[in-house]
Amino acid sequence: DISLRAQSDNATWGGPLMGKSMSRDFWGNISNNYSAPFRLSLEAYYWRSENGGWSYGLDPQCSGRPGRRWGFSVSPHYDRGIEKRQYVGTDTTGHPVATFGTRYIFSSIEQSTISAQFRLNYFFTPDLSLEAYVEPFASSGRYYDFGELPAPGRRDLRHYGTDGTTISKQEDGSYLVNDGPSSFEVSADDFGYLSYRSNVVLRWEFRPGSTLYLVWQQNRLGDRDLGRLVRPRSLWDAHRADGENFLAIKFSYWWAVT
Repeated sequence: DISLRAQSDNATWGGPLMGKSMSRDFWGNISNNYSAPFRLSLEAYYWRSENGGWSYGLDPQCSGRPGRRWGFSVSPHYDRGIEKRQYVGTDTTGHPVATFGTRYIFSSIEQSTISAQFRLNYFFTPDLSLEAYVEPFASSGRYYDFGELPAPGRRDLRHYGTDGTTISKQEDGSYLVNDGPSSFEVSADDFGYLSYRSNVVLRWEFRPGSTLYLVWQQNRLGDRDLGRLVRPRSLWDAHRADGENFLAIKFSYWWAVT
């Protein structure tokens, strides 16, 4: 698909129009027969913009029922990209005339995400089963190359550090921009987000309509390696993040009334 140059009415979040660059994206899918004992598939996409932005993503999947008692599925995901027009915020310092007294600040951001979903079902007997679900997740982002919209409708930016401006990073992670007699701060924090969720359920239908559930759930959150690209090991780091365990017992009993 091709997206042509256009004017965006939401890129500045309520401000003036901003030019949108032409971009191209490609998508594909391949898989084996749906009736195969083991299902294999792969989805992939690639996107690129004339302003230098790009991204790609991969979604392989494997699932199957190798026996009468159990089945499984594995669905990993990975994407990485650079967005050259990431909205950061506004500032009225200096009252720029061309953009109606407000600076509309943007940056480039490099992002990456990796995740996976694991499912396993096992039947000890028709009435006794074990179901497990695990989902580790990691995402990172790094902000750089800050600038502002120079005039309504423009696609380019007035980059800080050029055109008589200077920019420097401060100890708290924010950036100090000097534009002639005006100085202002820009906040855009790099991030490295970790998440881990899991559920293990033992289900026993000890008599028709009467069931006992034993549930073990984990929820973990954390941050690590802010701004650094994620990698397969990040999924293990998510498992080691701080969190909590939750244990529950659910019991239902069907009482026949005659």
